[in-house]
Amino acid sequence: MADYETEEQQVEALKQWWAENGRAVLMGIGLGLALIFGWRSWQGHQNTVAETASSAYTSVMESLENKDEGETFLGKVDSLKSEHGGTAYAAMASLAEARFHVEKEDLPKAEDALRWALDSGSFEEIKSIARLRLARVLAAQDKHDEALTLLDSVTGESYAGMVDEIRGDIYLDKGDAEQALVAYKRARESGARTASAQDLQMKLDDLAQPGDRVTDEKS
Repeated sequence: MADYETEEQQVEALKQWWAENGRAVLMGIGLGLALIFGWRSWQGHQNTVAETASSAYTSVMESLENKDEGETFLGKVDSLKSEHGGTAYAAMASLAEARFHVEKEDLPKAEDALRWALDSGSFEEIKSIARLRLARVLAAQDKHDEALTLLDSVTGESYAGMVDEIRGDIYLDKGDAEQALVAYKRARESGARTASAQDLQMKLDDLAQPGDRVTDEKS
């Protein structure tokens, strides 16, 4: 009898606990299931967004390569940036927009497009590319000091050669051949990628003393 009463008491205790907590448990289970299915739904949505943005970016680049009318090309860029502004595709589309404006010799608009890519992109690789291109656009507008300051913020080792080569170009444009030579040498000695090793060597030779050729001291 004692065992029965104990079992009966246990059942009653369980009933009471369920009455007091059952709703919360069900709500917890429901919330857990909602989170699981919500996460899966969110992942599916993100994949759809990425695919749509990728397709839009492909259309932007095809429009640029086909040299479509400015209204057509810029319309595609604006749509991509407005609909998928937080994606890498939008930032890359803005880089493409900058190239378009440079080809049209509209440097202020190229600068705006590059600043958009720099300010809106969350991908450091794209930001580094935007900084390098923006430095060149600024220098072309005689904003040499601003361009040099911007280059200081490109810290990736893989870009060291390009940074110093651009820095040399800017110093040369300012009329400071000595600083340009130092920057070009540093670009070569870094061992990092530059726009063209042959072009860099030509720049070094052009700044060398008559009859001298600047050779790689490590060779």
